[in-house]
Amino acid sequence: MSVNKRLIFMIAMVLMLFATSEVLLPIMISKGVNQGMMNKTGSDSVTSKLTKWPAALMLGGRFDTIDITAHHAKIDKIIFSEMSIGLTNAQLDIGKLITNRLVDLQSVDRIQITAVIDQEELARYLNQTVKGVKNATVVITSEQIKASSTFVLGGFANVAVSLEGRIISDGQKIKFVTERFLINNMVAGKIGGSLLTEIPLVDLNKLPFHVNVRDIVMGNGNVTIYLDNS
Repeated sequence: MSVNKRLIFMIAMVLMLFATSEVLLPIMISKGVNQGMMNKTGSDSVTSKLTKWPAALMLGGRFDTIDITAHHAKIDKIIFSEMSIGLTNAQLDIGKLITNRLVDLQSVDRIQITAVIDQEELARYLNQTVKGVKNATVVITSEQIKASSTFVLGGFANVAVSLEGRIISDGQKIKFVTERFLINNMVAGKIGGSLLTEIPLVDLNKLPFHVNVRDIVMGNGNVTIYLDNS
């Protein structure tokens, strides 16, 4: 084989390896991110997309963007129907990622998280975590959240109770704040005391990354929480 042919062959091989790495490396590394985030969020399904050019630099743990979507992510005691996570200019511990499927964030410029809680999940949460509440149903609109349930009063009397309120953030806590109590559709005093006045939902310290609440938006059937690291 002549020198020119060998040179052309070598160049072709390098280009082929480069092209292959551009396609395969993001796929291979994303599988590690998916598993690592499933462990961090308790999600039953995670997908991710990673970008870096050239892709070979991913082997150093550096990424221009990492976009992650987790379905049914359990954070603290709440299950988010969907959680979208965006990381910009992120550095991961690539050794931990490859060997143990651990997502260890070393540094990042920007974190943006969008997390959705639906009304069925909020009802489940109230039934399972709030003492005295049974058979809760929840309706979420853009104006308010209404939770209707049977409340065990004093350990022996069952009364029909409705709570009307909203979800707010208080420091690193997200909670449901009751604005009106109703018994049989009549406004009543706060029969449940602090137990039903402020119901804690999520401790942000349990999230996979350190973020703060930017906004909480109630819609038809769900609440969307926007978080970032600003």
